[in-house]
Amino acid sequence: MRHSKRILLFFGIWILLSFIAIILNVLNINWSKTSYINAIIIVVVLGVLQGSVMEFPMQTVATLLIGGQTRHPSKAKCDRFTIILNYNLLALSTDEIDDCLDNMFQAFMGNLSPNVSAVLVSATGAEELKEYEIEVVQKYRSQIYDCLFQEGVSFAKEDFDSINSARMEHLWKLYEDVDKNVFITEFLHDICDRFAREFMVVHRVSRVLRKCGQYQDLMLLSEGDDVAFTYCDGAYYGTDARAYAEPLFHESEDVNNIFGRKFDYTLVLDGDTGVPDGCVHELLSIAAANPERGIIQPAIKLYCNDTDTIFMHIEEMRQTIYEPMTNAVMELLGQSAYFGKAMIKNKIYIERVIGTRENPIERVPIDVLSHDTFEAALLQPLYAGSVHLLEAPSFNFVTWNIRERRWNRGEVLLAMYFWKNALGKPMRWIQKKMKGDKFNSTRLRTESYLDFVSSFIAYAALRQMMMKPFLLFYIIIHVSIHLRYRYASIIIVMFLVLLFPKFAICNKKNYKQVIVETIASILQFTPEAVVGCVRLVKAIQANLGAKIKWIPQRAVEDEFRASNCFISSFKHLWGYSVFALICGIIIVLFFQQAVLLLALLTSLFILPLYTGVTSLPLKKNEDHHFYTSNVEIATGSAHAPGIYRSTEELESINKKSYSIV
Repeated sequence: MRHSKRILLFFGIWILLSFIAIILNVLNINWSKTSYINAIIIVVVLGVLQGSVMEFPMQTVATLLIGGQTRHPSKAKCDRFTIILNYNLLALSTDEIDDCLDNMFQAFMGNLSPNVSAVLVSATGAEELKEYEIEVVQKYRSQIYDCLFQEGVSFAKEDFDSINSARMEHLWKLYEDVDKNVFITEFLHDICDRFAREFMVVHRVSRVLRKCGQYQDLMLLSEGDDVAFTYCDGAYYGTDARAYAEPLFHESEDVNNIFGRKFDYTLVLDGDTGVPDGCVHELLSIAAANPERGIIQPAIKLYCNDTDTIFMHIEEMRQTIYEPMTNAVMELLGQSAYFGKAMIKNKIYIERVIGTRENPIERVPIDVLSHDTFEAALLQPLYAGSVHLLEAPSFNFVTWNIRERRWNRGEVLLAMYFWKNALGKPMRWIQKKMKGDKFNSTRLRTESYLDFVSSFIAYAALRQMMMKPFLLFYIIIHVSIHLRYRYASIIIVMFLVLLFPKFAICNKKNYKQVIVETIASILQFTPEAVVGCVRLVKAIQANLGAKIKWIPQRAVEDEFRASNCFISSFKHLWGYSVFALICGIIIVLFFQQAVLLLALLTSLFILPLYTGVTSLPLKKNEDHHFYTSNVEIATGSAHAPGIYRSTEELESINKKSYSIV
C-alpha cells in the first residue's frame, strides 16, 4: 500500500507541474500581438513537450528522496536450479561468429557448474558460416576440455592457487571427498568431456519472431517439443506463418542434448554481451528468493578500454553518472523494463507468453521488433542492479544513430499495436497500398493488457522519440509568436533535461565527468530536433514498406577504422551540414529573432566535426606485446590447446598414466 501511494504521489506531482507549466505558457503569450491560432498551437505543443520533459525532474526528485544507491534483492539457495546461457546470432561474417563465441566461452567458463549449460542459437543463413560456427564451437570444446583437465590435475595435487576460484567453489569442491587417484582415473575425463559437450550450437529452421523466436524455440526444445506449433496459423499470420510440425532446429547431437532437459531458466544474451564471473550464480540466487518473477533483469553495464573511441567513453560515462536515477526509478516502480538481455523463468514464460500445443497464446506479435515490451508487461521483471551484464557502447555517433533508427522502427510497430484503431489501421491501410500484392495481413492472437506501471515503462521510448518532432515544431513556430519572456520556455526545458538531474547525481568524486558529459550532451543532443525527426521519418517509411537502406553497424565501424574518421564522418553526415548552412543563410537574410533556429542549425552544422573528434581513440594502442589467449583469460595460466576428442576415443586412453604420485 505504501508503495502504491508513493507511485500515486510521484505521478500526481508530475501532472500538477505539467498543469502549472501550461498556465505559465498561456500567461507568457502576448495575446494582443499574436494570432489566436498560432498561440493555441504553441500552448498545445509546449504542453506536450514540457509534460514529457517533466519526467526528468521527477526522476531527479525520486532519486533525491528515495536514494540512488544500488539495491540488493533478497537471495536464497539455488543449487537445484538449472540454467542455459543462450547467445543468439544471425551472422553475416566470421568476425561476428568469433566475437559471439568468444563471449559465450568466457561466460561459460566464468560461471561453470553442473547446472549451467551454454548454447548459441543460430539463425545464420549461409552454409559456409554455419559450418564455421560448428568449427569454432569444436575449437572451444577442445579448450574447455584441456583447461578443465589441467585444473583437475592441479586439484588432485592440491595446487589450489592455479585453479579459477569460481570453478573451485562450484565444481571441484564437489569432489573433495573423492580419493585423488580415483578422481584422476575414474572421474576427471568424464567431467572434462561432459562440460565440453555442454558448450553447444543449434541452427534454427525458421526465422519467425527473429531473436525472440530463437529463445522461444529453445525453451520449447528444452521442454520436450522439437517440432513447431507456435506461429503456424495462416489465419493470424498469413504468409509469415511457418509450417505446423516442422522441426524447430536442424538435427544435431546438440539438439538431442537439449531436448527434454527442462531447464529452469534461460539467460538470454546477444552476441556482444559479456557475462562476468559468478554473475549467473548471483542471478539464480535472486531468482530463488523471488519465484513469482518471470524475469530477473540485471543492470547492463557499458564497458570500454583506453584504446576505444572517445564517443564510447562518453557513453560509458553517461551511463555511470545516471545509474543512481535508474536505481531510484526502478525502486519506485517496483519493477523494471526488460532490456532484451536477462534471465527468464522458462515455466512462467511458456505459461504466459507462448502457451501449449492444445492452447497456443502467442502474445508477441509476429512482426514486432521490440518484443521485450510485451514480455515485460506479462512477466513483471525484477531489477537486480547489484548484478550486471557487460556490453560495448556504440562505436561513434553514426553507429549510435543506426541503432537508434532500428529501435525507432520497433517503437513505431509497437505504437501500431498499442493504438490499433487510431494508428494501426491507418498504417496497415497505407502498407497495403504501398506493398500491393506483397502485403501480408497479420493479427495478434492474444492481446496483452498493460497496467499503469507497465504502460509507463512500455511507453518510455515512445515518449522520448516523440519529443523530437514537438521540439522542432516549437523552435520553428517560435519565430512567429510574440512572447513576454521570449526564451524562458526553452531555457526551462533545457535546464530540466540537462542540468537539474545533475543535482541528484553530481558529487565530489564525479563532478569532472558530469561537466564533460553535460558539454557532450549539448553537442550530441541539440541536433536531435532535426536528426531525431529524420530518424523517425525513415523508421515510419520502413514500416510502411519503402525500401530503406539499412547499413550494418559493423560495416560502419570497419570503415571508420580503415580510413580517416573526419572524412568518414562527413561522408555519412554531410547532408546535415549542407542543410544547416542553406537554412542558416535564409534565416539570417529574411528572419529576425530566430536565435533558437540558428543555435539548432549551428549544432547541426558542426555535427560531422563532433562525430569525427569523438571517433578518435582515447589513447593510441602502442602495446604490441602478445596478448593472452582465451584459455589464459579463463584460467589464469597459459597452456597449449589440445584437440577435443569424443568419449569413445578417449576411453581408449590408459587413464592410469595420469596418477598424481
